[in-house]
Amino acid sequence: MNLSLEEFKDIFTSQTPEEVSDKKIIEKHSIGFWLTNDSLLPTSKDSKTMAPVYIRTLKQCAANFSVMYANMEAGLQYGQAITGLDDVNEMSRLSDVYKDNAYYFATRASEIHFKLTDEAAEEDISDEISLIMGEINKINSDEKFLELLDANAEICEMVRNQNPNNKDYIFD
Repeated sequence: MNLSLEEFKDIFTSQTPEEVSDKKIIEKHSIGFWLTNDSLLPTSKDSKTMAPVYIRTLKQCAANFSVMYANMEAGLQYGQAITGLDDVNEMSRLSDVYKDNAYYFATRASEIHFKLTDEAAEEDISDEISLIMGEINKINSDEKFLELLDANAEICEMVRNQNPNNKDYIFD
């Protein structure tokens, strides 16, 4: 299933903020929830059919780590992160880790998209990641917000570790 950027935006903006509960947002953006739902998996096992699922996961991971990065940067600015962390050195270290992961996942999504379509899509993918970030940031409960980010980060790290060249990416 391929969606145009406009169709993708319509899906994310179709509900008013009043209608969107934390639970719905979490279900929408929880990779763990996706894995418990058989409809995530394509009917065929060939790589062309599996790629959109993988690209979706990569974009979700990029958005997840981007939100985590922004929260650590805010923590550095205000002296304490949403997690309660107030150690400046640790916040700075985590900020760098989250930024690296966000770039990695966005880059992989763009690379795989290009391999499948021979079309560059960095801007579209970046826009989609921004929309996902906006949705995640609408979660009202700090506890649920952090649970989603942590659960996704765990799965994302497993995904990254499965890529044999994940250490070879260099970001300027």
